[in-house]
Amino acid sequence: MTEAIRKKVTVKSVLAKKQRGEPLVCIAAYDAPMAAIADEVGFDLMINGNAGPMSLLGHPTPLTVRFEEQLVLSQAVNRVVKYGMKVAHMPYMSYNLSIQESIRNAARLISEGGADAVKCEGNRHTARHVAEIVRAGIPVVGHMGMQASRKLEQSGYGFKGRDAVEAATIVDSTRAFVEAGAFAIILEYVPFEITQYLARTLPVPIVSVSSGPSPDGMYIGTGDAVGYSAFPRPKQAKVFVNISAVIAQGLRTYKEHVLTGRYPLAETTQHMTSEEHQRFLALCEGAATPPRHPDR
Repeated sequence: MTEAIRKKVTVKSVLAKKQRGEPLVCIAAYDAPMAAIADEVGFDLMINGNAGPMSLLGHPTPLTVRFEEQLVLSQAVNRVVKYGMKVAHMPYMSYNLSIQESIRNAARLISEGGADAVKCEGNRHTARHVAEIVRAGIPVVGHMGMQASRKLEQSGYGFKGRDAVEAATIVDSTRAFVEAGAFAIILEYVPFEITQYLARTLPVPIVSVSSGPSPDGMYIGTGDAVGYSAFPRPKQAKVFVNISAVIAQGLRTYKEHVLTGRYPLAETTQHMTSEEHQRFLALCEGAATPPRHPDR
């Protein structure tokens, strides 16, 4: 049986999956090694979210992440991903001050960072800037529900949309982003009922992250999925394999081998010939400064 030829994921192919009722499988991609593995496995959206600078660079909050840091991580992912759609998160306040700056920063993530689309959090007010980014020819993925960059406004990272009023506000903001031209929505940490309602009533994919099952697709951070982060795993995320434990065991073994003289291995240690060793000792012991190499 001939293996199907893989094609680059595009806005058109993402929307086509929604029309066919096929779910998107999305994952976070923050660094080159993890992104290369993920792209080999095959995912639709490879999202370089604000959790990247937190889990890899130790930022305790996305509010301290600099644009340049997000840009560097996007560049790392871009160098190795061939098929997945690379989505770069717009950092805190990088698309809020003015329409001009919003477009400029989004364009930098595309032209310098190599992203295929940008991701924006926000509400109906932010949608005006999102519309201008889309009008400039830059695809946008919206992020609704729990929005880490708006933790001060949202009183932390907790569950959103528990009551009807807050749930309706999330729906209103999501509709505004779709009206502004967002081609997909990431919906984080909200009740299943909101996820189902939006997936049923909106023409773009509603991709769930810790918001119950969505017919349009699911999203999880690689750090959460494989247990690799500087911070504790969110309680709502599932660890499919705990590589942190494997890494820790490997490092303990390395330390033990160094302390007991079992590393480095004798068979991999390189030596001079006896003649060159004697010349080396004579040169070092007979001259205050080492002689210049004849080829230099």
